[in-house]
Amino acid sequence: MNGSMRCMASGIALVLSGARAAPEPPPTLSITLAPDAPDRDGHIRAIDLTLVVTDADAAPGAPLFHLPATANTVVTSADDITALTATDARGPLSLAAQDTPADDSNTDRAWRADRAVAGTVTIRYRVTIDPARPPLVAPQYDIRTESGTVSGAANSFVLLPADAKPRHVAVHWNLTKLGANAIGVSSFGVGDVAPDTPITPDRLGSVYYMAGTPGLYRAPGFFAAWQGTPAFAAAEVMQWASKLHAFYGSFFGYRPPSFGVFARTNAGNPGSGIGLVDSFAFTFGPTSTAEEMRTLLAHEMLHAWVNSLDGSMDAANGLGAAWFGEGLAVYYQRALPYRAGLIPTAAFLADLNETAGRYYTNAMIATPNADIAAGFWRDTRIRVLPYDRGSLYFATVNAAIRARSGGRRSLDDLVREMLAARRRGEAMTLVMWRRMLAAELGQSGIQSFEAMLAGKTVLPPSDAFGARFERVKVPLRRWQLGFDPASTTTSPKTVRGLIPGSNAALAGLRNGDHITTAFPQDAPQGDQHATLDLKIERDGRPMVIHYLPRGKTVLAWQWRLRSAGKR
Repeated sequence: MNGSMRCMASGIALVLSGARAAPEPPPTLSITLAPDAPDRDGHIRAIDLTLVVTDADAAPGAPLFHLPATANTVVTSADDITALTATDARGPLSLAAQDTPADDSNTDRAWRADRAVAGTVTIRYRVTIDPARPPLVAPQYDIRTESGTVSGAANSFVLLPADAKPRHVAVHWNLTKLGANAIGVSSFGVGDVAPDTPITPDRLGSVYYMAGTPGLYRAPGFFAAWQGTPAFAAAEVMQWASKLHAFYGSFFGYRPPSFGVFARTNAGNPGSGIGLVDSFAFTFGPTSTAEEMRTLLAHEMLHAWVNSLDGSMDAANGLGAAWFGEGLAVYYQRALPYRAGLIPTAAFLADLNETAGRYYTNAMIATPNADIAAGFWRDTRIRVLPYDRGSLYFATVNAAIRARSGGRRSLDDLVREMLAARRRGEAMTLVMWRRMLAAELGQSGIQSFEAMLAGKTVLPPSDAFGARFERVKVPLRRWQLGFDPASTTTSPKTVRGLIPGSNAALAGLRNGDHITTAFPQDAPQGDQHATLDLKIERDGRPMVIHYLPRGKTVLAWQWRLRSAGKR
């Protein structure tokens, strides 16, 4: 073999070697959703799904697909699945379902095949939808229908691979039964869409779907869809949200290629929200205002950037870390829109004082952070503490950093540096926060942090929110439900621990009354004038107890504009 032939042979070998070394493309998952036509009341009562999954290898009896039977206390559509069929290259598969409780709030249901499965699996099934099923208080995962539209999170009705393999995903809509004007929207975007990045099945559970004739707003890198008829001008609110989302992207230095907002009605708990994959979903009621929705949007969109700490340490695990993610979100939900010129001074102060009023009148204000998780779902006063305490703590930290650095540094710098580290692959942990805090404020910063976690009342300086504002004390009444808050978490919900002389007792509530519907508690704590209409049943008779859930008057801190002479 001459020299030129040897070089050619060597080059061919290198090319073949390179071809052999090239990584295999990720497996794929195709999801096709085909809703039924709405009935005369505008209810879509069923939806057909087809999933085609490549590289779905599983041993006989191993989990192949799964869907929570309950997800964070929400009963899903796992029991409403009919006409389930599955095939692979060898033909039909026989699937059997098995439930595995994870904890009191979550139960997983896995479908297992009676033989080995390899290659591509196609699964088809139908989910029936009961429009009479009452809406949940929270979270809003469940599949619901109204106004010619259906919506829900994947973890309530979409079977997903039981493995952990990242897959290229494609979402398809078959809307032929809904008519020419129908649209399908998912967390990935409007219509048929295939994200560029492979996604793991656990993240796919947090994808939202909405189809039918929802309201729709679109802007570059942003979209919104809503089910039902809002009392506020939805398109205007969503346009405002798109501007704020763009400002967030500039402030934090990056933004996802696409971000979506989903909304639907829930008269029992308007204003609740859930974070999703590059999107979030929230609820509105018949009296929800544009201002309330803007505050909600400002908060929930922040979670696309600001979320909880990583790690498994006690103070940074689950609800124990809510002071960080939720506290920052509450702090920035008013600060950044104000800086962007998207809310006036009056709205900034109203939001700040709602938080401060709820915190400084909270009878559980001294609850240590270590006890938050245990009481989070049992007592609304404990549930709101991480939000209120955390936001005022961050205001205090910001004021301290600015004072120590002569205005050259602020909380913004720490947050952006932590988020940049997370994007580089570093774990954003409590250790990182302590290290940065010590670097900025020394031992005094660590001591203040430990005091906050221990339950010491947080009090930002009078000028913590700018020289234009000052801190004052005003008389406000404490939130007082009037009976043991744990009564609202039992099944059935039975009133116990009624406080003699409370507004609830004076309105006619009695121990032993059965509460028949859910009712909001978190948001009304910040509104001194919010009343409750408690629907109960007594001796088989339905009743409504109307009262103001307030008790003792205390002096609480609020902020106001400084008078002209003090500026």
